Amino acid sequence: GQQETVCMSTRVGDRNEGDLLVVVKAKQMAAHTFRITGNEKNFPKRYKFTLTDKIVNKSFDIYTLLYEAQEMYPHSKREYEDRLYRIRLAMAYCRSLMSMIEIAKEAFDLDMKSVRYWVGLIIEVRKLGIKWIEKTVEQNRGKFK
Repeated sequence: GQQETVCMSTRVGDRNEGDLLVVVKAKQMAAHTFRITGNEKNFPKRYKFTLTDKIVNKSFDIYTLLYEAQEMYPHSKREYEDRLYRIRLAMAYCRSLMSMIEIAKEAFDLDMKSVRYWVGLIIEVRKLGIKWIEKTVEQNRGKFK
């Protein structure tokens, strides 16, 4: 299935659950974002370009940054720093995505239960991303001068 595809993109020696799981969860979060914002009852069409597209794009940016970071195997200090930068940027984007959802919740009177679930997906991505940063730093300590 889908998860096998993601597994295959990671070399066996570099495979570990944290890295992989954050990418899988980011993909699920982006897909959920796409579905929920596609419902015109939740997100009126007239706000597509002002708010809805920004929310969708931000969620896809998070997924893309994490996916690309997973594909980078640091062989130099620059590659290591680039990988960390992508993960950290994705974590910052999670925060801004949550603030955009907060605006949408107010503007469109979104269902609180639905918003809580959606934000929960983002928080899960953030927690896994932070663990990945810590693990990446630990694994590469002293490797690149």
